[in-house]
Amino acid sequence: MKIIDEIRDFLCLNDERNETVHVLASEILRDYDIRGVFGKNLFADDAYDIGRAFGTIVARKNLKKMCVGCDCRKSSDILAQNLIKGLTSSGAEVISLGLCHTPLMYYCVHKLNLDAGIMVTGSHNPPEYNGFKFMLENGPFYGSAIKSLGEMIMHRDFIEKNGREIILNKIFSNYVSDILSGFNFSDDIKIAWDIGNGTTSNVIKAITSLIPGKHHFLFEEMDGNFPNRMPDPTVAKNIKYLSKFVSYNNFDMGFAFDSDGDRLAVVDSCGRLLFSDQVLEVLAVDFLKNNPGAQVIADIKSCNHLFDTIKKCDGIGIMERSGHSFMKMRMKTSGALLAGEMSGHFFFKDRWLGFDDGIYAALRCLEIVCKDKNAFNDLERGYITPEIRITCEESKKFNIINSVKYRLKQEGADLIEIDGVRVISNHGWWILRASNTQNALSLRIEANSVQDMKELKKKIQRCLGSYVKNIAKILEDEGV
Repeated sequence: MKIIDEIRDFLCLNDERNETVHVLASEILRDYDIRGVFGKNLFADDAYDIGRAFGTIVARKNLKKMCVGCDCRKSSDILAQNLIKGLTSSGAEVISLGLCHTPLMYYCVHKLNLDAGIMVTGSHNPPEYNGFKFMLENGPFYGSAIKSLGEMIMHRDFIEKNGREIILNKIFSNYVSDILSGFNFSDDIKIAWDIGNGTTSNVIKAITSLIPGKHHFLFEEMDGNFPNRMPDPTVAKNIKYLSKFVSYNNFDMGFAFDSDGDRLAVVDSCGRLLFSDQVLEVLAVDFLKNNPGAQVIADIKSCNHLFDTIKKCDGIGIMERSGHSFMKMRMKTSGALLAGEMSGHFFFKDRWLGFDDGIYAALRCLEIVCKDKNAFNDLERGYITPEIRITCEESKKFNIINSVKYRLKQEGADLIEIDGVRVISNHGWWILRASNTQNALSLRIEANSVQDMKELKKKIQRCLGSYVKNIAKILEDEGV
């Protein structure tokens, strides 16, 4: 789709009906959501047109029932209001969930058998970001469908039909009741919950009031400016306080969430932030005890040790590209009951509904800790980096990936190409991919030894040096 971004990020034209035409900035149409910076390339009027287009898509399928929720960001309310206006102008019947976390929207679609759902959220991004996550017919709405939605807006391809907005009161209490169903927790546990001033505050308080143990909340007040830490809980510097609190006060575990509650980060009893593939490994071992031979899906950034452990437990490990929409679709097509990715999204169709829910994942971890206090302690880490995010212009990141991939193919490298490029060698592996939620490249490295890590580092510097001028310093700063 060609957008004249040089004129302005948000272009106004007039069609033959003299209707003001708002064209979405091309860079906010991402692989599995719409996301941009409010007031820069995402505007309130965009939400209205997104509602009109999505409502039209729903109506053309002879569907109409859906829900809308929003996180606590400063721009979320106005975006949600305009979104709902657009949806109802295309004939949708919209249940307004108001301020809530993303898993509540997913839960509402599943439990009420709705046709669709939208969450207004910037997810793990800084406060100036916002966007839209979609569900359609009990599955993700992503990829080419999002690009097509942008085309519909550009061509003013909307249905005009009267819909209505509905307020629903009991869904919150039903969620709390259902999410706790089947769990048994001991009363000698001590857990710290880092809410990060996000939208999970009310629901975490409601859930923990109903389970035994000692529960301490950090940064519990909802505040869309996120004054205490940035919303991404998988970045170690963002949860330094939680780490210190857990270790200093001898807590059994710490949990941290992003602004909309679909991501979870776990801190062990020593205050160490665990990689999400380590958390998935513990969850998979516990899951496979009751589901021998089952499939477990992990994203392409996950370590070899995870897949080895799944195999040792008589499970089948499946590698999938990163992104919550792709993971959900792979679960649907494969029949897998458990999945997870390095970004902190965990998906359970075992005893839950199959969507990514950070709070439910935390409860599954808590259940394991109640049986074994050391289950998440002293996990093998090996010679592996966290996910390293390298700032990169949106317009350049995919070209860089393609150039690096071309060079590696010319050299005869062993590659996995389902998402970016994962390079396999005798020294270990490394992956370079374009982030779909940030203006960044994503890099991760796993080596067989200290010396092998040095060799991989040299290779990466050769491949990326002409595109990322400070790559050597970036690797050094990450301890590589």
